[in-house]
Amino acid sequence: MLSLLLTQAAVAAPGGWAVVPFGVGVYLHGKPARGAVYTATQAAGIGVLTWGTVNGFTAAENEDETEFAKWQGVTVAGATVTALSYLVSVVDASRLHEIEMGNEEKERVMRWDEARFSATLSVRP
Repeated sequence: MLSLLLTQAAVAAPGGWAVVPFGVGVYLHGKPARGAVYTATQAAGIGVLTWGTVNGFTAAENEDETEFAKWQGVTVAGATVTALSYLVSVVDASRLHEIEMGNEEKERVMRWDEARFSATLSVRP
C-alpha cells in the first residue's frame, strides 16, 4: 500500500522522507525489518498513549486521584515510547540516506576520474 502512495521521484530521493513517522524513510532505503520495528513501536506507543488518556479522563470524571495518577503515568510512558521510536527512526533514515549519498558521490567522482584519465590518454601522441 505504501508503495502505491509514493512516486518514483520520492523513492529515488528519499532524504526528505526521513521525518515521516512509522519508519517510512527506513522502508524507502530497503530496510523493511527495521521499518517494521519502528512502525510497531510507534503504533504501540500511540495505542498505550490513547489507552492511558481515555482511562485517565474516566478517572478524572470519577474524581479518583489515585487512578488518575496511574493513568497519567501510562500516558507519559506511551508518549515516551512513541517519541523515542520516532526520533531513532529519523536518525536511522537520515544516516542511511547519508551513506547512500556518500556512495553515489564516490561513484560520481570515480566516473569523473576515469573519464579524465581516458581523455588524457587519447590526447597524447
